[in-house]
Amino acid sequence: MSTKRRMVFAVLSLVACLTAIPIPQASAASVDVSCASSSVMPLMEYISNLDYDFKISNGTAKITARMDGYVAITTKCKVTVELQEKGFLFWNTVKTFNAVEYRDFAEVDTTYSVASGKTYRLNITFTAWSGSDSETQTITSYTINT
Repeated sequence: MSTKRRMVFAVLSLVACLTAIPIPQASAASVDVSCASSSVMPLMEYISNLDYDFKISNGTAKITARMDGYVAITTKCKVTVELQEKGFLFWNTVKTFNAVEYRDFAEVDTTYSVASGKTYRLNITFTAWSGSDSETQTITSYTINT
C-alpha cells in the first residue's frame, strides 16, 4: 500500500472513530424551589453597591469607581483602580489610583492622559471592612480602543 493510501486510510479511520464515539454531555440539575427560602439574602456582607464608569475622549480617560458599604456595619472602604494598556501578549498597568475612607463608602474620580491607537481597560478592586473582617470584589471593565 502506498504512503498516500495509508494517509487517506488513517484520516478516514480517525473520522470514523470520532463520529462513532459519543460525546459526553452535561446538564444542569433540577432545583427544588418548594424548599427555597422566600427572603432575599445579600450576596455581600459589607459591600452594598459597586459601580464604575470608564470613558476615553480626546486622549483623556475619565475614570470613576465607587463602592458603598452598609451603614453601621462597614467601617472602612478601599477602591483600587488599575488603568491597563493592552500589550503584545498581556495587559500592562499604566497607572494605579486608590481611595481609602474610614466610613461606609469610597470613590475614585479622576482623569488620565492616554495614547492614541492603544486599547485600555480597568481592573478595579473593591474592599470593605467591618472591624478586622473584610471582603473583596474585583471587576474588569470593558475595553476601549483609542
